[in-house]
Amino acid sequence: MAKRLFEWETKVPPKPHTDRAPLMRTIDIEMVATGTTLNDYQAVSVSGQALTLNISPKGLLVLMDREPEVDQVLRILVPSPVYEVGTPTLSEVRWTRKMPLLSGDAHPVYFVGLRFIL
Repeated sequence: MAKRLFEWETKVPPKPHTDRAPLMRTIDIEMVATGTTLNDYQAVSVSGQALTLNISPKGLLVLMDREPEVDQVLRILVPSPVYEVGTPTLSEVRWTRKMPLLSGDAHPVYFVGLRFIL
């Protein structure tokens, strides 16, 4: 039987994630060029939006229309229960995975795991 397009291998068995809560909000993101210290972070011209899927005390799972580099630093507003309010923070890309069902060659969509830095 042929492998389906939407299946992908998982090398580690899935672990339960009891510390995560579903959260679907659009957030603004800004790519950041890193320096040698936390005070040396500077925004670069790449910015856009992402859709949050869940949140935990350590980070966010988001959908993005571009694939950032692993270890890329992003400036984001962490969503709050009030839609107009967010907490500015830095996050680091820990992993990316192309979304198999909605990702065509022209407009791919990526799952991106972010870890909060500040």
